[in-house]
Amino acid sequence: MDSQQHASTSQQLFLAESEAKEVGTRVDRIIDGLYYKLEFLKGHQRLIEESPNSYPKEEAEKTQKAILDCETEVKGYENIKQTSLGPKQYRGRSQHLPVYYSDYLCLDDILNAQKLQSAKYGKPEHHEMLFIIIHQAFELWFKQILYELEAVVVKMEGEYLPEKDISTILHHLERIIEIQRLMIKQFDVLETLSPLDFMDFRDYLFPASGFQSWQFRLLENLLGLQSNRRVQYERKAYHTRLSPEHQEIVQKAESGVTLFDVVQKWLERTPFLKEEGTSFDFLRHYMSAVDTMFNEDKNVVLSVNEGREETDELTKELERIEENRKNFMSLFDEEKHNEQIQQGSRRLSYRATQAALLINVYQEEPILHLPFKILQSLTLIDELFTQWRSRHVLMVHRMIGSKVGTGGSSGYWYLRATVEKGRVFTDIGNMSTYLIPRNKVPSLPPSVKSKLAYALDHTNTSQL
Repeated sequence: MDSQQHASTSQQLFLAESEAKEVGTRVDRIIDGLYYKLEFLKGHQRLIEESPNSYPKEEAEKTQKAILDCETEVKGYENIKQTSLGPKQYRGRSQHLPVYYSDYLCLDDILNAQKLQSAKYGKPEHHEMLFIIIHQAFELWFKQILYELEAVVVKMEGEYLPEKDISTILHHLERIIEIQRLMIKQFDVLETLSPLDFMDFRDYLFPASGFQSWQFRLLENLLGLQSNRRVQYERKAYHTRLSPEHQEIVQKAESGVTLFDVVQKWLERTPFLKEEGTSFDFLRHYMSAVDTMFNEDKNVVLSVNEGREETDELTKELERIEENRKNFMSLFDEEKHNEQIQQGSRRLSYRATQAALLINVYQEEPILHLPFKILQSLTLIDELFTQWRSRHVLMVHRMIGSKVGTGGSSGYWYLRATVEKGRVFTDIGNMSTYLIPRNKVPSLPPSVKSKLAYALDHTNTSQL
């Protein structure tokens, strides 16, 4: 083939490709218009289904026919794209076939998932739509939180946690926190529903109840909520109110690895509690600083009251100091700590508790800053779920007062009892009880401080 023929062939190919792209663009515009029309028709169809008595029978038939015709047109143009022009012409910058927004998000399924119970009995109540959508939104957010939690557990459950993964874990936890804040704000929208609005459709909901949210139960289990911390419903285990399929899912999670489990093991691997080759023993040095602090407090109280008669107020003040000292010292006694675990007043292991305290005390050291942020995030997740439960309780009381819930529970009183029982990381949240002022914190020896000042090598990070 000579150069002239080659140039001619190249031009023809270029023109053919350009023409194909132009035709493809026109076809895409037509399809977009048809999808827009289809969404409108389906929306109109939903209105007819929700209020059948408000429209003539012919209107429903006419709309259904228009939807079928529109879908046929869409399939026809899609066929042109695939067979005549070829899928490659429609891939643009991507090497994948084009995706339509509504299909990608499965909007037909989602937007048709609001089935009004009241409409089934021929009396659709306007406010029921909001009630359904808010609870569906909660369930979607539960799904995302579970997705983030599972990612955290997978990264933390190994014996070695790379330093770069700590930042990723923190990112997952911070996302959960923002979702929780949004979920709490959702109650503002739900509370635009008045008690009378709710009563218009409440009777149609029996015996469904938020108690049956298997995702929320799964979430509690994945966090590490212990079964003995749950408030029983009618003296029965929580899972008895779920379907057999959902019972199996949540019960499996009860015996699985939880976020609490992996956090505890991660803390137990923390180095620096005792530094080999030095006299540094964190717990011994910290206990000495605590003892000195309480002795100083006691001396201040005695010096202020020197020369005065001993009063009940002075006695109580000195007793308070000794009680606080005793509480602090229990943290340094492994036997007492384990006794408190048996009694249920503590849960975190002795070693993990020491590590959590060290991270809190020396939180400003570079290598401990991200671990400190993780502990902070875990505490905040606990607090925000407590706030969410509390808002739920207040909302229920506002809607139904002390009436029995739709699921047959005692409603407000049952939910109120669950508010504080749902905390998982109480021991980490209580760390502030055992902190002392910065000017009394034991100084770190240079060898330890230098290791905390930069990224640990592979050997040391494997301990975290």
